[in-house]
Amino acid sequence: MVAAGDAAIPSDVALLRDELLSARTELDGLREAMSRRAVIEQAKGVFMERYGVGEEGAFARLVALSQSTNVKLVQIATDVVARSGGATGAENGRSNWIDRALDAFGEPAVVVSPIPTERGSVADFQIDHVNRAAVRWIGRPRDRMLRATTASIYPSAKASVLINVCRRALATGTLVGAPWPVADDETQADADQRRPVRVHAARVSTVVLVTWQVLSGRVTE
Repeated sequence: MVAAGDAAIPSDVALLRDELLSARTELDGLREAMSRRAVIEQAKGVFMERYGVGEEGAFARLVALSQSTNVKLVQIATDVVARSGGATGAENGRSNWIDRALDAFGEPAVVVSPIPTERGSVADFQIDHVNRAAVRWIGRPRDRMLRATTASIYPSAKASVLINVCRRALATGTLVGAPWPVADDETQADADQRRPVRVHAARVSTVVLVTWQVLSGRVTE
């Protein structure tokens, strides 16, 4: 013990400093853990409402998505919460920078998020963002496509192609492409619907960017 009026022993000062730093580090770690838990709880709530499942089912889907994309669970949860909030803002979520960037892109483009099952597979994809070119090309109002699944938007053949390329892009993290089927039941107003089209999918964090490229030439009937 240091007597009154005596200078503090350097070793005592160093010990106090180390204890304070340790306490601060522990407190910061606790705050970070609480923050991670909070965002995971929010993401569970989003999945519970979106898929009509219980708390365990929602968490299982988050874990499955984390494992299938090799992305940390907290990042998955953060992205899920961010996308959920972005879909309810002014002008149907147009405040999100992704929408503005996509609208500046000339080709049809959408951003989709995976719909995971509890077993880890991806059953379908939800449409989160649609650019103006895609609205014109697909021929449906934007608000009819947002939050819809690809299977509900496209006929079975096209939905199957789209889901497969998105699954591959999500699993591999590479750019995946495939020929896009052209069918007579399409309602696309664009005359380019009779030209060969190729669909491309690329993973961006935990979502998939999908674009369509109209090729030169015409499809022979």
